[in-house]
Amino acid sequence: MADQARELQKKRTVLSNGLSLHYYEWPGPRPNLVLLHPSSGYGRMWEATANALGARFHVYALDQRGHGDSGRPDGDYSAEEYADDLYLFFREVGLDRAVVAGQSLGGRVGQVFAARHPEHVQGLGLVGGPHLSNFFPTREATIGVLGAAQRMLDSQTEFPSPDTALQYLRTSRPRDREEARRHRVEHNMIAAGGGVAFKYDKVRVAIGLAHMADDLRKYAARTTCPVAILKGTVSSELTSEQAKEIAGCWKNAFVIEVEGDYALQMENPVGLAQALLDFAGQTDKD
Repeated sequence: MADQARELQKKRTVLSNGLSLHYYEWPGPRPNLVLLHPSSGYGRMWEATANALGARFHVYALDQRGHGDSGRPDGDYSAEEYADDLYLFFREVGLDRAVVAGQSLGGRVGQVFAARHPEHVQGLGLVGGPHLSNFFPTREATIGVLGAAQRMLDSQTEFPSPDTALQYLRTSRPRDREEARRHRVEHNMIAAGGGVAFKYDKVRVAIGLAHMADDLRKYAARTTCPVAILKGTVSSELTSEQAKEIAGCWKNAFVIEVEGDYALQMENPVGLAQALLDFAGQTDKD
């Protein structure tokens, strides 16, 4: 598969709800592909995946609210609120239908959006797979979710230099490729206080993480489009049995295994791109 740089356009729009939304666009043929990053992520983290797709797909990747160069308004930062943003984005840029794919937070947003706006979704890809806590929100799972939110509140977001930030990522994100860590430092940090800081608002991100305990099964039951659980072959988040069990919550869902663990767009963008192409080939085309 080709892995050459595509034309990258940086754009900004203001949605009708007042949110200033920054996004990236890689022009190409249909189908459209909308990519949604995880908590603390950023739209451009899908760059290597977009490049690996070659000239295929017209790709959009959003900096979702509270992240990247988009706004950080007050709100509940639930999957429902993010999905409302996504609907307004479709209207603003004139998107009719798209394959929607997201990881973690992005996957939750995609699940709600696909259920609420089936006319806009050709297929839904859940990169890394959905969170167990969104389908089986047990007391134990909820404790884990609240712990993740607290760790985000306590996490370091400012560093004296890009090199110290990179060293932090080597420890905190051992599964990422070194190239991916450097990409985070270059594109998900800004100058701050004589050093650098992550672009995301960790308070807003923590609020969003707490919603990993929300039960999303009701949205799966309403979804009509094909759903692909794009699971890493050595996933530390989801076993093959769990992935198959969760797939049963949708009318038309299946598991595609991609070499890697969880953040496949950073760990194995070429493999993820091929999986997205395979999935798109199984959905209806315009």
